[in-house]
Amino acid sequence: MKKKSTRIRLLIALTWTIVVFMVGYCVSSIAAFERFWPGRSDTQQLSDEDISALQSTYDAIQSMYIEEVDKEQIMVGALKGMVNSLDDPYSEFLNHTEMEAVDDSIEGSFQGVGIQFVTENDYVTVISSIEDTPASRASIQPNDIILKADGTELKGLSTNEIVDMIRGPEGTEVTLTILRGETEFDVTLKRAEIPIVTVKANLDEQDATIGYVQVTQFNGTTYGEMVEAITQLREEGAERFVFDFRYNPGGLLDQALAITNMFLEDDEIIMQMEEADVEPLAYQAKDAELGDFQVTEPYVILINEGSASASEILAGAIQQNTDQPLVGEQTFGKGTVQTVFDENEYGELKLTVAKWLTPDGTWIHEEGVAPDVEVESHPINKAILLNPEDSYEDGAQSEQVTSIITILDALGYDVREANFYDTHVSQAVKAFQADHDLAEDGIVSGETTSALMQAAREYIEEHDQQYDKAVEVLNGQVKSEQSDEAEDEEELEEAA
Repeated sequence: MKKKSTRIRLLIALTWTIVVFMVGYCVSSIAAFERFWPGRSDTQQLSDEDISALQSTYDAIQSMYIEEVDKEQIMVGALKGMVNSLDDPYSEFLNHTEMEAVDDSIEGSFQGVGIQFVTENDYVTVISSIEDTPASRASIQPNDIILKADGTELKGLSTNEIVDMIRGPEGTEVTLTILRGETEFDVTLKRAEIPIVTVKANLDEQDATIGYVQVTQFNGTTYGEMVEAITQLREEGAERFVFDFRYNPGGLLDQALAITNMFLEDDEIIMQMEEADVEPLAYQAKDAELGDFQVTEPYVILINEGSASASEILAGAIQQNTDQPLVGEQTFGKGTVQTVFDENEYGELKLTVAKWLTPDGTWIHEEGVAPDVEVESHPINKAILLNPEDSYEDGAQSEQVTSIITILDALGYDVREANFYDTHVSQAVKAFQADHDLAEDGIVSGETTSALMQAAREYIEEHDQQYDKAVEVLNGQVKSEQSDEAEDEEELEEAA
């Protein structure tokens, strides 16, 4: 099967995924925060001695440091250091520049490469690459670690410093050093204008009764976009749906709740929130509060390791409340809740304040949500972008060579299950070159590299094993329903 993809700032942040072109975060309302997160009553107050220690350190820096230091620089550094001491990748003090990046990320478009990441243990860890961006075309994968940008180590840098190094004007390039497992390699990406479009939809090309809806994140317009997309597909003849939340890193909580409500009946539990030493609080489906638009047709949900936070809330709620299947791979595993508050002249605090749980009380943090039907993506989806300026030939062995072999195998060329560039691979390259009117030297470089990467992209567009399985499962549901209806009719006839 083939498919085509056609400040009111609130408080409770479920996901704050800093990205190269945007930042996604889930939020609820100030009223909800005041009601459900009143704060501990036994907090330790700063003593006069504590305040004096802070003041004396500040005074020493201002008066004796060998270079002049701005007060704001010291204060922001102190506030960031206080939060960093928690060793929590999702808690952070954000200065005004970082907050502007957050606001910009929710609306409009950005110039960058399309990587969504979080810093864990001082390392930049990829959550996902946004579809049809330089990062996704280069097959940057969830859990890849970005070690360097243009040769500069990223470990230990602030989020703002990392974003500044990776983002840049459209058309310029950045070379990222990636660690995948135990393999380290460089990828050069050309920055692009990346619009924020959260919902793409179309009818399946083989079966016009199937509507495909891809949701890339949850921002302020996503609920409305989904309603419009589903309504339009229904008018075009869609009778069942595949909803794709793969590589969706999360977003606004109110949107996640409203969208999940589309699939549930009133009073079914969407999720639970659990603060320290407090009983979990359930969030229930309520058409009167969250919107009365409902998905009544058969459907399948697609998930993978890039589905995080708000996507996992939706996946868990559907899995535990309905019979509709989740298809794909285990999700990312982001189960903590952040609150953004305490704005002051230096910035704002984002702090982890709670866990979120699935309807049955499961905490999926660092575990994820398991699919009902597991389908791994084709290895070609994880092939590394090859540099046309590099040369790969007989005798070579590297992650890039593994990608060459994977691509050739997927395209139908005989590589005899090679694990390095042997004579079989060389012959396969020559056959590929002959098919594309290239010099038949058995070496992957220059035009051969470009042709091979283009063929890989075309293959990926034409082959999506997870989507194909979703359609297969969806068709099986329809047959099962038809069989049940036929049995009911037979029973009625016999009774008559």
